[in-house]
Amino acid sequence: MAVMLPALAAAACSDWTETEAVERQVQRPANQDPALWAEYTAALRAYKQSEHFLTYARLHNSPVPSASEKDYMRCLPDSLDIVSLTNADNFSQFDAEDMATMHEKGTRVLYQVDYAARKADFSGEAALKTYLDGVIAAVRTHGLDGYSFTADPLDAAATASVVATLAAAKTDGQLLVYEGNPVFVAAADRAKLDYVVLDTEATTDITTLKLQVANATDYAGIAPGRLLLAAAAGAPLYDEEVVEHAALTEMAERVVSLGPLAGLAAYDIDNDYYDAERNYPLLSGAIQLLNPSK
Repeated sequence: MAVMLPALAAAACSDWTETEAVERQVQRPANQDPALWAEYTAALRAYKQSEHFLTYARLHNSPVPSASEKDYMRCLPDSLDIVSLTNADNFSQFDAEDMATMHEKGTRVLYQVDYAARKADFSGEAALKTYLDGVIAAVRTHGLDGYSFTADPLDAAATASVVATLAAAKTDGQLLVYEGNPVFVAAADRAKLDYVVLDTEATTDITTLKLQVANATDYAGIAPGRLLLAAAAGAPLYDEEVVEHAALTEMAERVVSLGPLAGLAAYDIDNDYYDAERNYPLLSGAIQLLNPSK
């Protein structure tokens, strides 16, 4: 028996560890129950057309190579109102496929012009104009819902050109969103912006946040209903008692208490996609916190 048992165990282990191909077919919710999906997305669109606090997010779409599902629009939280594509210059066939799903959910998709980070790419006014013409053509071709942009505070002429060009190109229903300090946009141009995402993503304390909001609303004249607060996923935000909170959650609460303002903008949510306790659940929780009755 002592000799036979190890032999039997070895044979059994060999059977257990033998690889076998398993056919798997992923069925997304729309295919599992089309009627229920249609009812669900109709409710989503109705919610997004109602009066509520907005939620906005950046997404670095279509990186090469793609790391996982976190790189695709279809995996963003369904209740998100607006997504700004930070790699829109490389809009891919996968992005094109996801656009139908985003519109079915009532989510608006913007082409981001990150002038602040890419100023060196534009050697002059002609180069910037050529680039913006390409952006406008891509928005039209792919059925995007407008534009977002950043500005270089030291280049007022370029900022004015970006605003003038994109505002003139915007069609009915499209948005023009500025991400940054509104002081860096000429006073005459601020009325052309549908929303301003205030540059609070690096803010770590509520005192500084209050000053930034006051500067945007009182000095720059941005109506509270057009102002969103940015929060970086995974970052801390300390309240008046120097108690640390998750920035996404605490900033959502301040959207209400410091305004009410238009809503919340979430940055860097894809940095911690897999952990069930982290960024995506935090963002979903912030959306629910802002709109508990929805």
